[in-house]
Amino acid sequence: MRRKQIIFLVIGLSILLLAGCQQRQAAQTALREVINTTVPDDGPGVVMLVKSSETGEQIFAQGLSNREEGEAARTINHFRVVGLTKTFISTIIIQKLSEGELRLDDTLAELLPDIAANFANSDQITLEQMLMMTSGLPEYRDNPDFKTAVLAKEKRGWHPDELVAFAYDMPALSAPGEAFNYSNTNYLLLQLILDNLEDDDLNEVLQDRILDRVDMPDTYLEPVAKTTGGHIPGYADIDGDGIIDSMLPYDDGRGLADLGLISNGIDLGEYAPALYERTLPGENGRELSLKTVPMGNGDEYGFGIMKRQSNWGEMWGYASEESGFTSELWYLPDHELSIVVLISGEEMALADELVDGALTAVLP
Repeated sequence: MRRKQIIFLVIGLSILLLAGCQQRQAAQTALREVINTTVPDDGPGVVMLVKSSETGEQIFAQGLSNREEGEAARTINHFRVVGLTKTFISTIIIQKLSEGELRLDDTLAELLPDIAANFANSDQITLEQMLMMTSGLPEYRDNPDFKTAVLAKEKRGWHPDELVAFAYDMPALSAPGEAFNYSNTNYLLLQLILDNLEDDDLNEVLQDRILDRVDMPDTYLEPVAKTTGGHIPGYADIDGDGIIDSMLPYDDGRGLADLGLISNGIDLGEYAPALYERTLPGENGRELSLKTVPMGNGDEYGFGIMKRQSNWGEMWGYASEESGFTSELWYLPDHELSIVVLISGEEMALADELVDGALTAVLP
């Protein structure tokens, strides 16, 4: 009798394993079809990853990683993940809040008094508002002098306070707490706040507090070099002449807390659920950590994290298009599924199409 039970158990496990393999193979075939039909061979470099217990880890590359040399994109390519950088910075801020080193109602005037003197309402702008981009702080990248400096290639290795200074003479976008306005200035100020709290530089802090814990060996803040920090080129019409150029010669703030992180699809696939699971202490800590405000485009913004409603439930992560790159990272808690799309060009519509196509292919 016991022998029969063992035989039935082995057969049952074999059937389950076979079904799982077939499901993963079907997901791989469907996802390959999505990226092949969406991205041309000579299109921008694209890496797409989908990861869940049902699909396994599926990663694909398509298009060109280097347009000048005609190099095909590879799944191991590193990208500048632009706005996704903010998810890491906000996570460290949440850790500091949990440790009692910061409070959500701390004001900009209290935290950075010298710099705050250059901004209106600095005694009313709180840490919470900077995290959620409801501070009304102007966008330093909208200052024409910033773009002129980048195009002139006159600077390599900006310090955050140098870039923040481009926002000094600009009017506030709104009164503090009144409206959502996407402004990278908020996160450069958060970097300066962290610099005052830490003895180590930001790269080491990221390593200790996030990257080592989540096992992300290929993620780092971009080092300042003559051309690149180890990632493939990003492409954009930076000078407005109608021609798409490589962004490698231009330093628009490499390695800083607003847009400066380098990573790849595999690392970000590990990170997506960890980003969603972060929380603040206290009875309402989880609820507060997922607090959001409307962005005006259908998505919502929280503490350095975005929420998007989809046909498959809530998606939590980030979507960003800047500096010659597009990046999207989402975690779907209802399905315990992570999806990452990285593009070497400013192609948000393409990224959205890939995300929707991939989810349609693998989810009911």
